[in-house]
Amino acid sequence: MKRLFQLILLINLVVSLLSFFSQASRGQASTNDGVPKSSLAKCLPADIKLNDVVDATSSGYANGQPVGLQKVTVEQKLNELKATCNRDNKLVDGSGKQIIFYHLKGCWGNPPRNYQEILKEQRDEINRLKQQYTVIEMTCNPSGIPIS
Repeated sequence: MKRLFQLILLINLVVSLLSFFSQASRGQASTNDGVPKSSLAKCLPADIKLNDVVDATSSGYANGQPVGLQKVTVEQKLNELKATCNRDNKLVDGSGKQIIFYHLKGCWGNPPRNYQEILKEQRDEINRLKQQYTVIEMTCNPSGIPIS
């Protein structure tokens, strides 16, 4: 009887593991909030991946290197926004507003002469987009290491 019970437990374990790996290999692994990754990934623009860095900040520096580096990924930002894919395969936030990604400019070691104009135009464009969309601003420096 004890061996039968052990066999049943072993079979249940194997079935559970097979089910888990089967889902993962089909791209059905879940994010922290239970939304399947593939349901978000399929709606991403071709140049954006779930593990891309949206923002990278450090709490300070030691020997010229950032310490306490905090990176926010696309996946984390989408979870924060309660993002889903709508029926048109567009990313939308929790209130139904379409989400778009904007690649920030401004990571210049030696900025161009008109850098202030470039940054102003960028800010104006982002503000215009935010009237219609939820805009995720993608850092131009995902490493978080200062550019000199």
